[in-house]
Amino acid sequence: MASGYIEVMPRLYFDANASAPPHPEAVEAVRRAMAEDWANPTSTHREGQRARHRLEEARREIAASLGVAPGELVFCASATEALHLLIRGLQPALGDRPAAVFPGEHSACLNPLRDWSRVSWLPELPADCATVVQMAANNETGILYGMPSVLDAVRIKDGCQAWGKVAVDLSDCDAAVFSGHKMGGPRGAALLWMRPGLPWEALMEGPQERRRRGGTEDLPAILGLAAAARHLTERQRANAELQSLRDAFETEITSWNRDIEVIGGGSPRLPNTTCALFRGWNGEALQATLDLAGFAVSTGSACHSGAVKPSHAITTLGYSLDDARSVLRFSMLPDAQPVEVEALVAAIKRLT
Repeated sequence: MASGYIEVMPRLYFDANASAPPHPEAVEAVRRAMAEDWANPTSTHREGQRARHRLEEARREIAASLGVAPGELVFCASATEALHLLIRGLQPALGDRPAAVFPGEHSACLNPLRDWSRVSWLPELPADCATVVQMAANNETGILYGMPSVLDAVRIKDGCQAWGKVAVDLSDCDAAVFSGHKMGGPRGAALLWMRPGLPWEALMEGPQERRRRGGTEDLPAILGLAAAARHLTERQRANAELQSLRDAFETEITSWNRDIEVIGGGSPRLPNTTCALFRGWNGEALQATLDLAGFAVSTGSACHSGAVKPSHAITTLGYSLDDARSVLRFSMLPDAQPVEVEALVAAIKRLT
């Protein structure tokens, strides 16, 4: 006899590269800071100085995890802000010389480069290149990239997608940016790291962050970021263990003879990421259908989702505009389970 209740399947999240849920300790750190450390870290009274102590304690902790000096870190509100501050701050001294950038870079990086007189696409490296910007890992395809060897150039690493998923080496670059909400931290906290001595000018006037970024620091978000950073090693280990699960997923969906291709399948990639081309399908329509079926997936970069324009990260790899419109990205959370991936596989098979 029917009970009158409809069993609702729990939703399954496969869009970790867009944003990941904060670690429970990060949530608690934010809650506690909002309740106890709400004073302005710039204030000179006891409450303000307590907040300042918490801020600098977090800076030291995060710097140690990255192997850099605390004074080299600037707290920002987002990686987009960090990239704008970094690239626009270098432009007055270096902008008359060309910059070289990975053509599949995020718009947060490409937009501030519009101020530069010349921009070349990697792997092209002009002889007088002043700045090189390279993603450590592409957010859409998951492909890993090394930093080009360039003499007399500021080398910038975009570590947003790599942080917490794979090891990030800062020995081959002069500046880097990191995003908090993709590695278990809260939104509202990101990092800009710069080696001392770069020809950089501050754009946001103010006494905060050693006059490098004006505006009162978001202490709850920063303390949440520091709490998440304490678990980076275990998070990276959990992500590494996803590779076999991801490979099994890709083997299954490409075995159906339905013209499904894994983009970047032969390249080193993030262990949690599959970028799949479903030829003959509209990616946005397929993503919406999977969403209704209970699966959160992406058509690529979250900043492109819902946009008519196909992703440049796909077309720069040699794929057509039609191909770029037929792509879905599946990015697993560190605790993804085989039964969840099996459910996703079944849904894709049923819906395609």
